Amino acid sequence: MTITTKIIITDTNIITDLNNAKILGQFVELDNVYISDLIKYDEINTFTCDEEIIKKAKTINATEEELKEISQIRKLKPRLSSYDVLNYILARDNKCILATGDNELKKFCEINGVEVIRTLKIIELMVEKRIISLEVAVTACELLEKCPSTRIPKEAIKNLKEKLEKDLVLV
Repeated sequence: MTITTKIIITDTNIITDLNNAKILGQFVELDNVYISDLIKYDEINTFTCDEEIIKKAKTINATEEELKEISQIRKLKPRLSSYDVLNYILARDNKCILATGDNELKKFCEINGVEVIRTLKIIELMVEKRIISLEVAVTACELLEKCPSTRIPKEAIKNLKEKLEKDLVLV
């Protein structure tokens, strides 16, 4: 997987986590990051992120056929929201990586051949591609550790932070 593949941000917890980690601005400015137009206009608000940052996000629109398919999939997977299903369809049809923090959606995508990444993988990829520095990534992890609303396990954040700190010492 490379960060140069199209990435679709699905749920607001990815956006919220990246915003709380103070790296959402760098992420949405990448040429390959897209958000569903419906999510951008229906779900994004001052509680999920800095709206000025998200205005910069590129949007991807669903076709009429894709919108019709949502209800068919939801009949089979009622625990997935309409937005979850829409973003799965968009990722599948556009051969994109899906960024989600939702476990149910992650499992569904993986079973159906859509690659999934999470917030911490995004941070790692941004460091790897020199979009953010190691120092910024460590700070992002520290901010996530202190964030009460993140769904990311604290142990996973701690492990990434320690790995990044070791890399920082080697530089």
